[in-house]
Amino acid sequence: MSDEPNGSNESNDPNESNGATPKLAPTLRLSRFGLVVALAGMVATGLLVYAIFPSSVGGPPLPVAVRLEKQPVQTTAGDRALLTEVIAVQNIADHELKKIAIEINGQYLMFNEAPLVAGDSLVLPLRVFTDKRSSQRYDPIRYPVEEVIVRGQLPSNARGVSEFSFAAEEPE
Repeated sequence: MSDEPNGSNESNDPNESNGATPKLAPTLRLSRFGLVVALAGMVATGLLVYAIFPSSVGGPPLPVAVRLEKQPVQTTAGDRALLTEVIAVQNIADHELKKIAIEINGQYLMFNEAPLVAGDSLVLPLRVFTDKRSSQRYDPIRYPVEEVIVRGQLPSNARGVSEFSFAAEEPE
């Protein structure tokens, strides 16, 4: 009697080659859901790092000085000037700064595309700043200035960031 069942000449040994392609181990595949979860995880990790270390993400310091003061500002009619609360941003570098963005209390924003020449100051009334999420104007009487962040483009095309803190004045 033969050892071969049913007279077959095929071997059951997986190590023997019989001309067929050997089967490989199954490969890992990423489903669409897995891809979405992985991408969301990467975005969440980036936001977490930014939330933990916000000052280190900002960039090199911008060479500016910021003052809060009252100055006469021309009215829209141009016939007189009113004493108004203003923010004065002075370029203390020996080169011009481009694309200046000024943010008050992390909420009110103003962009200035014109370059700020070395030694020159940009004086803006506080009431021209608008909310990031709406068109609401900044009210310096209701909301005292506590923090000012100035961003701008340095000559190396890097973004410079400087943050200034102001103590809120106590009402008398």
